[in-house]
Amino acid sequence: MRNKQNVDGAATSVRIVWLEFDGTYLPPLEAKNYPGDTMKSFQCRLQLEMNVLQDKPRRGAVATTRHVAVKALGSGAIVLLSFAASAAPGAASCGSLMQLKIDNTTITSAQYLSTPEGGQYCEVAATVAPQHDIKIRLPETWKGRYVQYGGGGFDGSIPNLSVPSSPMVSTSKDPVNFGFAVIASNGGHRNTEYAAASFSVDRGLTLSYATAKMYDTDLVGRTLVKAYYGRDANFHYFAGCSNGGKNASVVASNFGDYYDGVIGGDGVWGHADDDVKGADMPGLTAKWSRTVQLGIGLSRPKGDALYEKTIEACDALDGVKDGLISNVEACPFKQIARSMQCQSGSGESCLTEGEIANIDAHASELVLDGKVIGAPWSRAGNFGKWGNVVALPSGFLQMAFRRPTAVDPLSFDIPTQFAQVKTVLDDVYNMTGDQAGIVKYLKKGKKLMLFHGWEDMEVPPYTSLNFYKSLRRVEPNATHKNAKLYMVPGMPHCRGGRGADASELLHVMAKWVEEGVEPGSYRNPVIAWERPNNDNTGPQGVETATFSRPLCAYPEYPAYSGRGDPISASSYSCRQGPGRAHDRDGRDDD
Repeated sequence: MRNKQNVDGAATSVRIVWLEFDGTYLPPLEAKNYPGDTMKSFQCRLQLEMNVLQDKPRRGAVATTRHVAVKALGSGAIVLLSFAASAAPGAASCGSLMQLKIDNTTITSAQYLSTPEGGQYCEVAATVAPQHDIKIRLPETWKGRYVQYGGGGFDGSIPNLSVPSSPMVSTSKDPVNFGFAVIASNGGHRNTEYAAASFSVDRGLTLSYATAKMYDTDLVGRTLVKAYYGRDANFHYFAGCSNGGKNASVVASNFGDYYDGVIGGDGVWGHADDDVKGADMPGLTAKWSRTVQLGIGLSRPKGDALYEKTIEACDALDGVKDGLISNVEACPFKQIARSMQCQSGSGESCLTEGEIANIDAHASELVLDGKVIGAPWSRAGNFGKWGNVVALPSGFLQMAFRRPTAVDPLSFDIPTQFAQVKTVLDDVYNMTGDQAGIVKYLKKGKKLMLFHGWEDMEVPPYTSLNFYKSLRRVEPNATHKNAKLYMVPGMPHCRGGRGADASELLHVMAKWVEEGVEPGSYRNPVIAWERPNNDNTGPQGVETATFSRPLCAYPEYPAYSGRGDPISASSYSCRQGPGRAHDRDGRDDD
């Protein structure tokens, strides 16, 4: 809606950006659902964009208070509002943020910059004492959106705000160019001073890494947003992968009131006492340690041979041979491995009986006192190509035992020491968000997306899958309405591999939250694709993709329709998969 009138002798253009009735946000066109008497009886706030047509203010100039007559859509009511325009975003306003006072926080820089695409933004750096470094980008063209990124590994540095930790979150669309304020932090400590998990001896820094950094980062971010734009954001999002996926569980459980949509990839979820079958941090630490104790059973050549044999056998289960296993749960992995057993002696193209037993152990649940405490590794991955399965448990054991140096996973006696690890990581540090808090978040109608690569050999894919199944069991209605799990074929940890590892989940989430459009529907498709260079160089968008696929919500998988170009997502549909889990005693279903 646009309206021109004289205000203080100058022609003014007015556009409604958003409306809020009695605390409820509405897009402008929905105002027609409110009759004139309702408009007058409810407290009504409108955020307007105003430009004086005769003399457009310079960037950074402060507009004066203006009285604007606005005709309500769909009714004859005229609402007279007093609109106090705040300082317009720009270089002058950006520089003035250096003077902003935030408790226990120092603003260290404020620069007005441009993206490669020409978008302009104010980048502010701040430090919460003693060494919690934060950076936020505030776009000039802001759509009232705010996204906070999680960290990676043991943190220690600020992530790249232009490129999320996983291209599944956002690939071709720098969120700043699409009206998002973007913020992230170093997790509460600097890796120049504390390498890896050496901050473990400092309980305050460990608490910051585990939980407090998310709240403190958001507190600083919200303060800067309001100072710069004159109002709060309409929508708050969180996104991360790996450690950032772990952070996502904390945000949804502990600080869910502050967020509308949370995205967590390859993450860690729930507490050990929630009976989430090893999706939790103590369980994952135990599974990592058990993996090290069992030994990496396959050489790289043997791992590659089994991996290729598996693809050869199960590639076509989705209707097309494309070098990917998309219908993962229909693949008879165990039988394929046994078909490679050496008939005599050993060789690089066959597996010994001991190597097959080693794979079976890795692909089984970890059970303690009759209870599943560790999720299995997926047989879709390459058992000769592991991730950081030594460094990660070493660091979390270091935190659990509060040691100045890394703890060797070989020394972790799971039967006698698991209880201590559980108490410290879950109860003292709240390293992950508990299931009850996440259920509470979902029951409020807030949205949650999980994603995980089926071939992840750093965090078992069944951590996300087991947690999602637990959510469906505990709170089926809210989970069905407000949570999605995307298991990504061919993707290892957060990115890469043969699969389609790039998407725009952040923008899909925004459409789900802001317009109520279901992900995967015609108006809000969820597409994943492979980039030509399969990295952050070169073309990134789906229009230049090597191939694309629909990203299907579990338990569905992308199946070829039998017609059309097999490299195009439009030739596929999401089909119901077997949806099978591992048995409680750790035996595979295949």
